[in-house]
Order: sequence, then C-alpha cells, then structure tokens
Amino acid sequence: MSPPDTAQTLTFARVRQLALIGAGCTIILFGLLLAPLPGPGGLPVMLLGGILVLRNSADARRLFIRGKRRYPRMFSPVERIRQKLRARRLRKMNRG
Repeated sequence: MSPPDTAQTLTFARVRQLALIGAGCTIILFGLLLAPLPGPGGLPVMLLGGILVLRNSADARRLFIRGKRRYPRMFSPVERIRQKLRARRLRKMNRG
C-alpha cells in the first residue's frame, strides 16, 4: 500500500479554511434572514460573513476585485472602510 498523495490529503490549515468559508456563507445567509426585520441588523451581519469569506477564499477575492473595478461607485463605501481599517492597523504597528 502506497502512502496517500499529498494533493489529496486535507491538512489542518485547509480544513480550517474550508470551515471558515462555510461559517462565512452561513453568516451571510443568516444576515439575509435578518434583513427584513426592523433595524439595520442584516447588513452588519452580512458584512461580517463577507469578511470571513474574503479572507479565506482566493476565488471570492478575485470576484470582489473584479466587481470593484467594474462598479467602483457601488464598492466605494466598502473601500473607504477598508482603507480606514488599514490606516489604523498601520498606525498601531508603527507605535509598537
């Protein structure tokens, strides 16, 4: 019996990545269910799920970048928030 092919074995990191992508998709669906309720509950929940998916999926990042290039006005609020968070993170790194 030969050892398993490394391309077919799942490492802990890959299982973790797949679990986080699944959790992100679940959170997005939960946000869609919350969206019709009064208040802004659905949008922040969906954004949290989107962040999880974008951090762990190269395909999702590629689609997000393509969407940003094609529809810049639609993605400008997300880009502003992302730039603010990045600037805050860089300031924090430069202090310590």
